[in-house]
Amino acid sequence: MKIKKAHIDGFGKWHDRDFVFSDNLQIIYGPNEAGKTTIMTFLVSILFGFVDGRGKNRFAQYIPKTTSSYGGSLLVEVNGHDYLIKRQRGRNGGKVSVTDSQGRQGGEQELKKMLGTMNRSLYQSLFSFGQRDLTAVDELNRDEWQQHLQQLGAVGSAQWDQLISQYQKQADHLYKPRGRKWPLNQDLHQYAALTDKINRAHSKFQRYQDLQANLKICREKLRQAQTDLTNQKPILQKLEHLQQLWSVYHEWQNSHQTRTIADYLTDQQVTTAQELQVREKELRRQQQVYQQRLVRIDHQSPQTTTHSSQSMQELQRLKERAVELQAEEALRHRQQRQANQWQQELMAIKTHYHHPLPAPLTPQEKAKLTRLLNVQPLSRADTSRSRGGLSRAAMVGIVGGFVLFIIGLLVNATFITAIGAIAVFTTVISLYYQRQGGHFAPASVTADSQAIMAFGQKYGLQDFPPDQWLLMQGDLQRNAELAAQLQTVKQDQQRYEHQLAIFNQQLPPALQNLTLAAVKAKLDDLFEQGQQARQDIQANTREKATIANNLARLNQDYSKIHQQKLAIYQQAGVHDDSQFTQYLVNRSAAQSQALASDAYGQQLTEEDRQALAGYTNRDELMMTLSKTRHQLDQLTLTISHTQEKVQKDKIEIDSLVEDGTLSNLEQQRANLATKIWHEVQEWLRYQLAIQWINKALAGASSDRYPTIIRQAAQYFALLTGHRYSQIDLTADGIKVVRRDQEVFLVEELSQGTAEQLYIALRLGFVTVMSDQVNFPVIIDDGFVNFDNVRRQRMLTLLEKIAEKNQVIYFTADDRIKDLDVKIIDLQALKRE
Repeated sequence: MKIKKAHIDGFGKWHDRDFVFSDNLQIIYGPNEAGKTTIMTFLVSILFGFVDGRGKNRFAQYIPKTTSSYGGSLLVEVNGHDYLIKRQRGRNGGKVSVTDSQGRQGGEQELKKMLGTMNRSLYQSLFSFGQRDLTAVDELNRDEWQQHLQQLGAVGSAQWDQLISQYQKQADHLYKPRGRKWPLNQDLHQYAALTDKINRAHSKFQRYQDLQANLKICREKLRQAQTDLTNQKPILQKLEHLQQLWSVYHEWQNSHQTRTIADYLTDQQVTTAQELQVREKELRRQQQVYQQRLVRIDHQSPQTTTHSSQSMQELQRLKERAVELQAEEALRHRQQRQANQWQQELMAIKTHYHHPLPAPLTPQEKAKLTRLLNVQPLSRADTSRSRGGLSRAAMVGIVGGFVLFIIGLLVNATFITAIGAIAVFTTVISLYYQRQGGHFAPASVTADSQAIMAFGQKYGLQDFPPDQWLLMQGDLQRNAELAAQLQTVKQDQQRYEHQLAIFNQQLPPALQNLTLAAVKAKLDDLFEQGQQARQDIQANTREKATIANNLARLNQDYSKIHQQKLAIYQQAGVHDDSQFTQYLVNRSAAQSQALASDAYGQQLTEEDRQALAGYTNRDELMMTLSKTRHQLDQLTLTISHTQEKVQKDKIEIDSLVEDGTLSNLEQQRANLATKIWHEVQEWLRYQLAIQWINKALAGASSDRYPTIIRQAAQYFALLTGHRYSQIDLTADGIKVVRRDQEVFLVEELSQGTAEQLYIALRLGFVTVMSDQVNFPVIIDDGFVNFDNVRRQRMLTLLEKIAEKNQVIYFTADDRIKDLDVKIIDLQALKRE
């Protein structure tokens, strides 16, 4: 099977995204959180179903948060035919459909036929591994390595391993050598205990009879004490109630006669007077607030504006002029940036020609020069061809020498490297001397040449080769234009600086020599301060008029309320607030005394008064209460001791009853022996089944071991640079043979070498079984601990494996970009 294309409708962070995979080795790069694990889980989920999301899988469903779509499809190739496997949200792993190239559609059954005996757990244990598996390699012991090889050798052995684990759990649930809670352990312990009971089950009957008689006497004593306690409790409660009421009874006796006071005012009049007091205080407070505000306004120096209407207009004019100059300043900045670019371009033209540049030719002058230069076309063409031929030869020599130099470095051949360096050096020296000779080659002196030279002297072109005179006219024209433009920019800058100087002279001294932005901000502040000062004066004038009106209204209200309050005071015979307050205190005391007497009388019933009247004082009542409490404590103590005695006798009687008779104990031991025999037989069945399955798996996988080991040894040698040449299976475990014939156990290898051995075994199985079980190999960041050399070897091995099995390698190591391999860059896809 090969995965050709994946389309994700919605899975984790990916939605509506296509991925096209190579038929052989496909590398997928992305940093952490880029979505590599999401894609890998998607591929496995489409083939074997979505996880149910329960327990530890509740966060492994990758349900998207930004779309309602969940699922996608895979285009796979199986036995030369294409199939589209599509899986969407649904029960039992999702709703799946399989469509072949002819358009025929099937469901779950067609997918099972395509996958055969392969399931999720078997696929992940055989065809998928990652850095977590490699990290755990160092922790594997000999038996775990043997089990791992057995699983590789016998396809489908995972189910047998599960059956072994199930049988072992069932056997352990019956018996463990050091267990206590398992059935067989408990039955053996109980059997020993019964044997001890049988030996002790004698001479206990008379003790049982004595305990029964004592139990009857204690129960009768307990019943009588409980009856007495029940009778005494109401008496105690009544005495405690009288104790709580004694203080009330005493106050009631002392409050029969109450002091009366003449009530000159009704409750409504008192309430009205208090309300008038509150309103009078509030009016006085408001008057004080307004008067304080008037004082603050009068003593507050209003901010006088220093600007007349003419000065405000002048400030406005200066603001507008500052805005204009700011716009002019921005224009100058843009012109200066353009001038800098023109200056750079002008310097580039002058640097290119190394001589002062003359003025450009007019169209008539260029026509004349064209006629002069066309007189000797043949000689110039020959010269051009000669120079062109030399350049091509030099180029061939330099390129060829450089190629030889690189090849020598790659294959570590010093001879080839030296030849390449000599060829490059010789070609460069030859080209130099040819150029020097060509430059000083004398030209034929003809009448036309003299005319050309005279033309050059006339127009300042004598410092340049004649064949460049026409070609350089564009640069000369651009040079003249740039010089003119730069002169214009300079003039504009001088004009702007003159305007800025005039503007500074018009400003106040404090604002001169500031930036335009600062000047404009200061002018804005001065303008706003002038306006704010006029507004403050107007606001203060309006506020004083409002306060005067409010004070007049408050004075009228205060006089009216004060007169109403004094009228009520006269009825009570008082003249001011302090006398009225004392009047209220006296009035309240008299009312409280009368109310207290009524309240105490209401808390005491007639029965309570009669009962309390039977005691001369509080001490007599407390003595009676203390005696009653002591009687109750004694009864409670008697009940407690009797209950303890009853409980102790019952426990001893129950113990004697549990011991049973000798015949009963003998029968219980016989029944328990039969139960133990059946449990032992069941435990032995589980142990024999485990041994049989282990031997069967070893026989089923033994014929594939040699082929897998030989293939794994080749891969191991390639990954280690042929430092290790052989892998052996011995009774002591897995051993590897180094190139110097020294033998090492797996436990003696370094972590990196053990990881390479693990990868070699996994890939050896994939290669051997590719004709029978061919599925894509998925590797998740499996080589993060490898250096560049090991990584390159690993990629070479994966390319070899990918000739038969498709390999999909996920990695977060950005060094993979430096290698010459084709990758899918998830980081680049995310930026799209």
